[in-house]
Amino acid sequence: IIGSYRVLESIAEGGFGSTYKGEHILTKDPVCIKHCSMVSPAHDAILIQEMKSIWDLRHYAMPVMRDLQRLEDGSLALIMSYIPGFTLEQIVEKAGKIEPETTAWITERILNALLYLHHHGVIHGDIKPQNIIIQPKTHSVVLVDFGLAMVRPGSSDKSIGYTPVFASPEQIDGKALLPASDYYSLGMLMVY
Repeated sequence: IIGSYRVLESIAEGGFGSTYKGEHILTKDPVCIKHCSMVSPAHDAILIQEMKSIWDLRHYAMPVMRDLQRLEDGSLALIMSYIPGFTLEQIVEKAGKIEPETTAWITERILNALLYLHHHGVIHGDIKPQNIIIQPKTHSVVLVDFGLAMVRPGSSDKSIGYTPVFASPEQIDGKALLPASDYYSLGMLMVY
């Protein structure tokens, strides 16, 4: 139990922590819980920045941030909307190469989400197959994991991490992210 939420099952493990499917105890509505098991001001700051990056933003291609809970051990858990579907990585692993028409509609929806994010000063910073959830029946795409996102980065800001194959040159060099950084990563995603 984390605050008003019950953990139901593990979704994924990452370098930063674990992600779980959960539910609100009273309403039984599904949620996603991202738990950073490491307790430090630096790790807290990353999770808080992830929450703040899209806290007031609402778009069909992004999860909704719901809550941030401090656990008894001092760690933080971020509560957000649960997005059903499979990641692009899971789909490619199962089905193999994606047809060009499918790649086109996935890319168009990601471009729409990036336009919205960039208009609000947010650079996602981690466009990769594991962070794209596909909902084929509704032709929907959702960007998840805003852990490397930057809000209105200035020239003195530094990127806090990256995924090598999909990262833009400026991100690899540790420089501030630009909207073009996300577009570079999207191009690499299309090649994938």
